[in-house]
Amino acid sequence: MIEIKNLSFSHGKNQIFNDFSAVIGSNCATLLGGPNGSGKTTLLQLIGGVHKPDSGSIVINGHDIASLKSKEQAQLRSIAPQRRIFELAFTVEEIFAIIRPKQRTARAGDIFEALDLYDLFSSKITELSLGQQQRVSVGLALIQSADYYLFDEPFSAQDSVYTQKLLDLITSVSKETGIMVISHNTGHIAQYFDENIYLS
Repeated sequence: MIEIKNLSFSHGKNQIFNDFSAVIGSNCATLLGGPNGSGKTTLLQLIGGVHKPDSGSIVINGHDIASLKSKEQAQLRSIAPQRRIFELAFTVEEIFAIIRPKQRTARAGDIFEALDLYDLFSSKITELSLGQQQRVSVGLALIQSADYYLFDEPFSAQDSVYTQKLLDLITSVSKETGIMVISHNTGHIAQYFDENIYLS
């Protein structure tokens, strides 16, 4: 599980969290909602090690991430940011090849198939639509072996068909690992999640 204990964090003069605590379960899908500015992305970045808390701790499966090196943290959680910037014109297949076989989950092929990524393998990432790039970003996170997967607004550029495909994939993967998804529009997708956390 992910244990967030008495977390405080400020960005400049803006205090985003003050003595915040929460538990994110393992082997389940957790939906993180709340209005703009409530700290959803900041919380994901704190769990992901992008930011360090002013006080408090974040413990993943018994490991305080503050005491771990970046490589050790990467083995615990894999992240798909809200917008991954692809600047170089690699093919999608070349991008996925960055993840070495020993770092990949055994279900990588199922993930490619579920998100129709095989159809994009020969395409240059810079020529894809925003929605297609987003699916590649989610796929990159999911094919890595990790205890938790953290997604920031993975549905924002998807139509209803791929939103449903991604929801089905989240449901399947969460039976084996933990998943936390940030979404600003939680109403119609909450039924697919085991836990809900709302930041106000």
